[in-house]
Amino acid sequence: MNILILNDDGIAAEGIRTLARHLAQRHTVTVAAPMHQQSGTSHALTIGRAIEVRADERFDCTHDIRAWAIDGTPTDCAKLYLDAIAEETPDVVLSGINHGSNLGTDVIYSGTVGAAFEGLFHGIPSFALSLVEGSSISYAEAAAYFEGFMEDVLAVMEKPFLLNINFPKELADGQPHFVFCRQGGRDYINAFERIEENGRVHYRVAGEVSDTDKGAGTDIYAVEHGLISVTPVGMDMTDYPLLEECGRLIETR
Repeated sequence: MNILILNDDGIAAEGIRTLARHLAQRHTVTVAAPMHQQSGTSHALTIGRAIEVRADERFDCTHDIRAWAIDGTPTDCAKLYLDAIAEETPDVVLSGINHGSNLGTDVIYSGTVGAAFEGLFHGIPSFALSLVEGSSISYAEAAAYFEGFMEDVLAVMEKPFLLNINFPKELADGQPHFVFCRQGGRDYINAFERIEENGRVHYRVAGEVSDTDKGAGTDIYAVEHGLISVTPVGMDMTDYPLLEECGRLIETR
């Protein structure tokens, strides 16, 4: 299988290197990742400046992994590789393994999910992978659990899709259980830390998690109960109930 791996933590991150090394044992793996940390960049695209691309010959010398370090966002990496560098279309696009979860409404801000979306936009089955901070699961274990799941999914799902996957801190029963679930609701309180330096005021993104919807069936619930959450994510952001309401309002005028 021909696999493209992206991320938002940067090309030097342990998660992407571990995932690439593991999958390269049985698959053809190419990496296209940001030169620097790009968390929270969502689906941002660089406009107005040229983007530097370097072949990273030192990424991995033992598994024949081709790697590209790109001075841009995760979406830049995906789009640039797929539209300008790739000699053939990958069979699957992976983004991760991210350091930290991407649960609930985090998917809106996530560079990890943003990169995977570009795979979906190109009609390629795509996965975003994240590991909760402080997890007892290693990146190597997460990669091994995911490989079998990926192969099972690709064997039965034909159309392009994007699955957002989050690994928990501890596995229920010590075994990996992948469960399909919906997106929960996550917000942050005290989201900014005020800093005063040399008479100037700065703010740093901080915040404490405040889950507004983590009921049974959500990705947040699954991860909190030791399960590996799998949430299908789509491109259509239409609010259908509101669309219907707007239609009724027009009809009554």
